[in-house]
This record gives sequence, C-alpha cells and structure tokens, in this order.
Amino acid sequence: MKRIAKLLLVLFAAAFVASCSGSKEFILHVEKYEHFTQPLAPPVDYEKITNVDDIGYRVGLNFFDKKAFIGNLDGEIYEIDAQTGSKKLIAEIDQPIESNIAFDGESIYVGSNRGILFKISSNGKIIAKKSFGFPVMKVYYVKGKLYVGTENDIIYCLNPADLSIEWKFLHGEFNMLDIRGISGMLFGMDGIYVGFDDGSIDKISYKGDLVWEVQASKGTMFIDCDSTPVKNDQAVYIASTRGYIEAVNPDEGNVLWKRKLSTYANLQLNIFGVYVADENGYIYCLDNSNGETIWKKRITAKGNIFAIKLVGKVLYAITDQGRLVALDNLRGDVLDIVDIDDDISSPFALCCNRLFVVSRDGSIYSIFSR
Repeated sequence: MKRIAKLLLVLFAAAFVASCSGSKEFILHVEKYEHFTQPLAPPVDYEKITNVDDIGYRVGLNFFDKKAFIGNLDGEIYEIDAQTGSKKLIAEIDQPIESNIAFDGESIYVGSNRGILFKISSNGKIIAKKSFGFPVMKVYYVKGKLYVGTENDIIYCLNPADLSIEWKFLHGEFNMLDIRGISGMLFGMDGIYVGFDDGSIDKISYKGDLVWEVQASKGTMFIDCDSTPVKNDQAVYIASTRGYIEAVNPDEGNVLWKRKLSTYANLQLNIFGVYVADENGYIYCLDNSNGETIWKKRITAKGNIFAIKLVGKVLYAITDQGRLVALDNLRGDVLDIVDIDDDISSPFALCCNRLFVVSRDGSIYSIFSR
C-alpha cells in the first residue's frame, strides 16, 4: 500500500513539474522603434503630479482648457492645473462623489452618491442643489443645457440656471446587478447616445423621446454597457461588458455588423478602424465598415485593459495594474512599455500634449514624451 502511495506521489510530482515546464509565461516586448512627428509619441515616461485621495470606480479628470476637476469619496472637489500639476481645493460637499464634473465656464456641476446634484461657483460657494433619490453618475453641460444620468437609468435635461427639470427619460427597470449604471453620453447632431445596465444602448432625442434601442449584450447579469458610444458618418459603435461590439445605423438603429467581443474600456475610432480592448487582454483593430479584424495584439495575461486612447498614429493602452503600452495604430506593433505599477481606475484624459490617469488611491499620473 505504501509503495502504491509513493508511486502515486511520484506520478503526481512528475505531472506537476511537466505542467509547469510546459506552460509559458506571457512576456511582452517592444517590437519596433519608430520616430513619430507628433507631440505625444514613444518613447514615453510618466510622473506622479499630485494626489486627491481615494476616488470611485472609473472617476477621471475632466479637462476644460488647461484645468481639470475631480471629486473624491470624501466629497472634496479639486482643480488640477495640467501644466504645473498643482491642485487647489475648490469645495467640500461631505458626500461621496463618483460622477464626472461639468463646467460652464463659471460654475461647476457635480453629483454625489446620495443623489444630490450641486452647482458650485468658482470660489467654492454652493449656488444650488437638487435631489434625485439615486446616485448621480454622469453630468454634462452641452449647448446651454445640463444633462444628468442617475444610477436608476434616468436621463434628465435641466436648466443650469436653477436646476429645474425640462424633461426626463426613463430607460427601464433598474438592474441591481449592474456594475456602473450607465455609460458616458455621446451628443450627436440629432440625439444623445447612451448605454445602460441591461446591455442596451438608446438614442434619445433632444426633447427626451426614445428614437431607438439596440441590445449589445448576451445574458442577464453583469451586462452593462460601460463604453461610451463612438460615431462617424456611417455608424454608431457600441459595446457591452458581456456580449458584442456592434455598428448601428445612427438614424434607424438597425445593426450593420456585430462581433462577439466584450469590453470594459472605451472604444476608439479613426477613419478606417474601431479599436476595442477585450476581456482576455487583447486589443483589436476592426475594420469599421464590416467588423473584420485588421490586427489584434495581446498586451496582458493578468487583469483587465482598463482604458485605451488613440493619439495621432499611436494607440495607448493601460491595464488596471498600471502597465502602459503604446502601439502602432496601423499594424499593432508594440512601440513602448512602461510600468506605472499602480491600480489604475480612470480613463485617459488628454491635455497639453500629455495623457493623465488616476489610481484608486487618487494618485494622478502625467504621461509625456521623453
């Protein structure tokens, strides 16, 4: 019996060693060194410019000219100077903030997790506030109107002067198993495109009416459309965290093509391709006319690709563990790799020929050409 046990132990050890030796560690290498005549080009470096303390999921910087605003989970609102990296405390609302911040040139607008929208002057005085009953996730100031998205899938159009409601759009039943609630809003010529927690994307008219609704998900749980839609003259491109990327006719809402790819990161678009980072660590460049793969590149075997950003001829990607990768947008060749080694929680923001990202503990990093 002991011999059998020893034999089994030896066989198990041999199988374990064989499996370990047979597995290959994923290693990413720079594949091409090329000089691009653009302001933000590889090789790149980074610096930590300041810290604003703990922030919420996907909270990033919102730049207006050369200054940005950001709120944290302690209810503090900071102004960040893109050129110097200095920060200034604008206001404290004593309520957790996970929304983006809108700015009309004089006042800022920010929502809290307790469902309150605040209008705040540049010197930090609260001018007005409005209660919605559910966490405020998105705030935009566009052409003299204020657009607000709440966690219970309602889009509001407000008069920014007194925060009175001009119209509201209710998408559907609130999904308690969502990840984020709603996507960012894309403001088109004749309507607003926005994704919801049930995996669908709506086009809403500027009068608050539903124009069309398209499903981009597969399944019933954790199927949010986190990615802000992107658009060209031919199509609106949409995606969900569990399902598909689809090209949709912007007028009628019919699906032109679809690919089974899921993503947490925002889509990027240029004249020939739509770029998507999937859940398995790959970045795809798809032909925006038919969805066929032009190239794909795996940049990580651990964690998610949290954000991608197209800057000229270079596509930048960053993982949730802080690995920054620069790729040639035409062929997908790796041009540069930089490890920030922090838990990144924000999309990219571009200003002053620099990219900015924010970690979960509120560290703000500036990425620049060397």
